[in-house]
Amino acid sequence: MAKTLPTAIAVDLGGTKTAAALVSSQGEILGKIITERTPSSIGGEAILDVIASVVTQQYAALSETPAAIGIGAAGSIDAERGVVVNSSGTIVNWIGTDIVSGLRARLDWAQEIPIKVQNDADAHALGESWQGAGRGAQSMLMVAVGTGIGCAFCVNGAVLHGAHHIGGEIGTARIPFHDGGPVVTDGALPGKFEQNSAGPAMLRFYRELGGAASASNPRGQFVMELAENGDPVAVRVTQILGARLGEVLSWYVMMLDPEVIVLGGGVPKPQSAWWEAMEKRLLELLPEYMRNKVELRRASLKSNAALLGAALDAFRLAGIETY
Repeated sequence: MAKTLPTAIAVDLGGTKTAAALVSSQGEILGKIITERTPSSIGGEAILDVIASVVTQQYAALSETPAAIGIGAAGSIDAERGVVVNSSGTIVNWIGTDIVSGLRARLDWAQEIPIKVQNDADAHALGESWQGAGRGAQSMLMVAVGTGIGCAFCVNGAVLHGAHHIGGEIGTARIPFHDGGPVVTDGALPGKFEQNSAGPAMLRFYRELGGAASASNPRGQFVMELAENGDPVAVRVTQILGARLGEVLSWYVMMLDPEVIVLGGGVPKPQSAWWEAMEKRLLELLPEYMRNKVELRRASLKSNAALLGAALDAFRLAGIETY
C-alpha cells in the first residue's frame, strides 16, 4: 500500500476573499478549495474568525491532523512571528494582529501544529517558483499587477524578505514619472507607484484622456479589452503604464540580476500593447550586454499560486521534504 503524502492546510487571505485548500508535499491541491468573504471593513478579530472557519472546514475534509498550516496574508508580515507589521489600509484594524496566536486560540486541535504566516505576494511568488512559471530557475523576480502591484524576489526557492519584511515591495514607493502621461500626486510628492501604474490607474487615466464616458466598469481589465479592440485612448494608456513598469523592472534587473521575471495578476497579457510597451522600455534601459539575458514569463498558476506557496513554507517549517 502506497504511503500517504504529508498534507498541509493552506490559506490565501486577500482583501476580498479568504480561500483554503489541502496541499500535498508534491505540490498538488487536493479536493475542493473553500472560500469565505474577508471582513476587511471589520478587521483583525473578525478575520481571524474567518481563517479559523476555513481551516476547520479543510481539517474536517482531511479527517486527520495536517502536517502544517500555511497562511499567505495581505499586509507586511513579520514571517518569523506571524504578526502583521504594516498594511495599506485595505483591511482596517489589521496592523499588530498576531495571526499565529489568534489561530491557536481558536483551534484546540492545532496547538502543536507548525503554523507559518507570510505576505500573500511572497506566497504567490513561492508558488510560481515551486510549481509554476519559475520552476527550475535559481532566481526569480515575481511581479503581480492588478488592483495593486506586488513584488517578491526568490533565490533557490526562498523569498528574500529584507530586514523590515518589505523586501521587493515597490508598489507603495513614490516614483516620479516624466513620460507625458497623466499622474497622481500627493501634494508636492509623486503618488505611489501602484497609483500610477496598476489596474485602477488605467481606468482613471483612460477617462482623463477622453476615453468613452460610458466606461463605468471599475476594473483596469476593461481598458485592456478596449485596447485589444483598437480603442486609441485605451492603447495609449496601456502603453504608458506598461512602459512605467518596464522602467522599474530595469532597476530590478541591474540590482538583482534575476534568471527569470514572472508577471502575474489581471493586467499582464503577452502580445498586448501593455506587454509590448513594458518589454520595449525594459530592454532599451538595460545595458546592451543584458538585453538578451532577460527572460519574461507569464505566471501560470493563477489563484492557486499563493495557496501552494503558503503550503511550501509551512512544510519547510515542519521539516517535511517537498518535491
